[in-house]
Amino acid sequence: MSEDKAKEKETEAKKAEEVQAEEKKADEKKAEEKKADDKKSVEERKAAKLESDRKDADKYFYPNKWARIVLTSAEEVMGPQGVRSMLNMAKIPQYIDNYPPDNMKKEFSFGGVGQLQQAIWDMYGARGARVFAVRAGEQSFQVGLSQFKSVATAAQVAMRVGSLEAKVKLGLEFFSKLFNTVTDQVVEVSEDDKHWIWKITHCPVCWGRVSDEPVCYLAIGVLQAGLSWVTEGKKFRIKETECKAMGHEDCIFMIEKVPVE
Repeated sequence: MSEDKAKEKETEAKKAEEVQAEEKKADEKKAEEKKADDKKSVEERKAAKLESDRKDADKYFYPNKWARIVLTSAEEVMGPQGVRSMLNMAKIPQYIDNYPPDNMKKEFSFGGVGQLQQAIWDMYGARGARVFAVRAGEQSFQVGLSQFKSVATAAQVAMRVGSLEAKVKLGLEFFSKLFNTVTDQVVEVSEDDKHWIWKITHCPVCWGRVSDEPVCYLAIGVLQAGLSWVTEGKKFRIKETECKAMGHEDCIFMIEKVPVE
């Protein structure tokens, strides 16, 4: 090969490398711009959520009895003084030593539920709040069972079916109907090959809250306890994959169909 040909090929190779480098830079720039746009979009959705939650603060409610169960369960975990501190931090001191009445009137706002959960987060940090919320959710379910004995008995009779999967399906359908009937929470149940999918549209646990990670651990605790009750002690992995506090449309919980034990 002549010297001129060699130089020509070398020049072409350098040009090709430069083009590739420019294309790589352009792709990286586009990726960064998309990442920035996505982040902006998430932040905009979070801001819109907070504004919507603020406007609808007195539109959606839990029954007094269920809010009372959450507080009495919290008292078992953190003691009376801890609950007083939590209520002060949640900016609802009117409930100090004055828990909601023991009735099914829908009078405890979703805003109050979200404020309680955020107060726990602020008191214990993210990790501690997760542990507490799951435990409180489990205790809330157990206390709730004792408060709704006739309903629980009827549900157990209905769930006397053969397979574990059928029991879980009926149990989740029962729980969703109960939530949708006695609260303003909106729950839908579906499934894929490996998971049961629990979707909450109006979620009180993250009401008025924004976060970069899922925060609805109270709901996970209730689900864990409910599934254990339905299946006579079996445990299931539950993960919140989408959370309204993160800017998602709904709170989505994936429940693995195969139990851990």
